[in-house]
Amino acid sequence: MLFTLLKAFAFLGFLAICAWWGATVPLGERTLFGHLRAIGSTKESQELVRGTKDKVTEVKERIANDDQRPAGTPDKATPAETAPPQDKLTSDDRKEMRRLIESKRGRP
Repeated sequence: MLFTLLKAFAFLGFLAICAWWGATVPLGERTLFGHLRAIGSTKESQELVRGTKDKVTEVKERIANDDQRPAGTPDKATPAETAPPQDKLTSDDRKEMRRLIESKRGRP
């Protein structure tokens, strides 16, 4: 328990040093946090954020629409050719599969 506590204090100390360094040490004409703030306020980064939010909204809506669909309803976006096979297994096929699985597990 003492070792875990020491690791936690060391990690917190490391975070404090990183925060102090990022806020006070100049890297050119700005500090690290100043550079990050300048990058975040550019037109390109704002467009990136807006585009990401739009895509996330689309995915959320698609998920919400899928949740409202009754169970067993096929996805309209999936063509029948790419749907998984719907083969019916006979009892003989099942027995043969069980025998193969058991033989691979090392059981006779």
